[in-house]
Amino acid sequence: MPNWSTIEANFSQIPHAQQLGELASSLARLKSWLHNSANREVVPVLLEEGLLYLSLIQGESQINSELDQLQGLLQDWKRNWVNIWGNSTETANIADVASAWSKKVLGMSGLLTSQSMSA
Repeated sequence: MPNWSTIEANFSQIPHAQQLGELASSLARLKSWLHNSANREVVPVLLEEGLLYLSLIQGESQINSELDQLQGLLQDWKRNWVNIWGNSTETANIADVASAWSKKVLGMSGLLTSQSMSA
């Protein structure tokens, strides 16, 4: 099991844009891990990671309404994971939604803009 205290301490030390980038990366990993049935125990850990990142980001963010929506999704998926896992249609849907959110959060971060790339 991950050392959440260490993850939280390290995450809190990075700039806000990079925090959003880490959240986007976590969501991308979630999509990837959903495609393999051997990963049943890994997905809840990724959901927990995303929720931790969101809780740390939301204290400093101006985009709380969008992040609140993402947080609600992750909480629902985590709460219903036992029922979701056996449904390939549902896991495929979650993978698609996680991918879309990953792209959206990465866009929010500004990490891919030309200014960020030159900094």
